[in-house]
Amino acid sequence: MKTGQYGWGWHSENKSTFTDKPILLDLGLVKLNLSNNMYSSLLDFAFDVRLVFENAMLYNPKTAEVHGMAHQLLFYFEMLFRPIQAKLPTNQRVNEFSAV
Repeated sequence: MKTGQYGWGWHSENKSTFTDKPILLDLGLVKLNLSNNMYSSLLDFAFDVRLVFENAMLYNPKTAEVHGMAHQLLFYFEMLFRPIQAKLPTNQRVNEFSAV
């Protein structure tokens, strides 16, 4: 997702492209947490990825480019994560994004 059409705005070096409001999580931090084995489960990882995009939609108006990109990337993430989640035990599954 980092190198795709909308990858430019989702990493630490581009925090200012989101909004002036503080967002404490971006994909750069998710990647760092993943590299440092900070996630105890796949669901914790997925929660943080979803939170990045949901925050972008929450703090930017629907008419903003960032909001639209976040919605599309979240949809793409869910599409890729769905087969992984299907392999988890039923009690470890969660609903997909809320599409703020």
